[in-house]
Amino acid sequence: MNYLDILKTLYHKRPMSHIKPGLERISLLLSKLGDPHRKYQVFHVGGTNGKGSVTNMIASVLIAQGYRVGSYYSPHLYTFRERIRLNERHISEEEMEEIYKEMSPILEELDRDEIFSPSFFEVVTAMAFLYFERMNVEIAVVEVGLGGRLDATNVVTPLVSTIVTVDRDHEKILGNTIEQIAWEKAGIIKDGRPVVTVERKQEALKVLKDVAKKRGSKMFVLDEDFSVENETYALNHNTFDYLGERTLRKLVLTLNGPHQVRNAAAALKALEASKLDLSERAIREGLVNAKNPGRFEVFERNGKNIILDGAHNPHGARSLADSVRKYLPNRELGAVIGILDDKDRMRILEAYRGLFKKVFVTRVPSSRMKNFEDLVSMAKANFEEVEAVENPLEALERSLEQFDTVLVTGSLFLVGYIREYLVEGRIGEEWNL
Repeated sequence: MNYLDILKTLYHKRPMSHIKPGLERISLLLSKLGDPHRKYQVFHVGGTNGKGSVTNMIASVLIAQGYRVGSYYSPHLYTFRERIRLNERHISEEEMEEIYKEMSPILEELDRDEIFSPSFFEVVTAMAFLYFERMNVEIAVVEVGLGGRLDATNVVTPLVSTIVTVDRDHEKILGNTIEQIAWEKAGIIKDGRPVVTVERKQEALKVLKDVAKKRGSKMFVLDEDFSVENETYALNHNTFDYLGERTLRKLVLTLNGPHQVRNAAAALKALEASKLDLSERAIREGLVNAKNPGRFEVFERNGKNIILDGAHNPHGARSLADSVRKYLPNRELGAVIGILDDKDRMRILEAYRGLFKKVFVTRVPSSRMKNFEDLVSMAKANFEEVEAVENPLEALERSLEQFDTVLVTGSLFLVGYIREYLVEGRIGEEWNL
């Protein structure tokens, strides 16, 4: 079975929309694979927003220190291989084929009974953990997929758990109050293992602190136990001072946005809490090298700027709006926006009021977007100039005809589709699976 055949099987036999809460199936699958997730140390990173960036920053510092590092992300932007990495190199098609071939007999065995048949995310998580063992990683940095308590990644016993932020998203699954969502995310806190957060909302912090106390976990909170100061912001060159167990001055971060400085603080505190011996050189080098594609990522084309940001919930949209005002003040901006049906579309759009001269509403390349006209109507309620262009690439070209700076946002699917077009000059086969 080749790489594309494997993806077809994963996407259609185990569709991502079929979420199966619980850790029983993933635990059974991993036990039959020899419990690969117990063969290396782990950082576990959850939260509503920022977890991908924090995962990348932790991994980048560890790599700079000389560790052999596995990292696991979700979702991907335009190739599935982005999810599973060794020293930030994507798993190859051939490596995926080998890992899946090794797992296939066990999957066939479990699939004989629907009760034990693993979901898409459970299979992919097990693939990552097995790949890390086969590649002899020393440390894995693992991003939570959804929530925390019942997420398939929550079988690890980490050096440190990090819950970056808590906000509203996936409310049908996680609950419709901040307290409920915080409780679900607090499920990754393990007995006696430290936990780090940069969340500031008191209702969320209370829940996280209560759970940490019950589990005997030392909790480190931004502005209580560690902090940042003296931040400066310029595109792709942001600086700040970190004050934790040690003070580090004038750290340089290439990731853009005030929220990324807070994310960097979370990553640095998690690394401190792990008690690993890390040099200042590795920390500085790791932060400079950290990349999280599709998060306020700037492309230049024919003298014009295209900014990609996958903000897909109200909290992410507000952070993005703050970044735009900080980095691009008094600039006339166009936006290409597409948002999935199951997201809080109106509150996302409201975060951008007064920010864009014109909005081009486009269709997200996903089956989870069917109500295109509804999104157009919502956009017209929030912006003076709105144009509906269903094809994302056409929407991008039309926006560039009218503006020197264009922001593409609303969905990671949309950002991934346009990013592949910008980077590769084409749209790959994986979109057609």
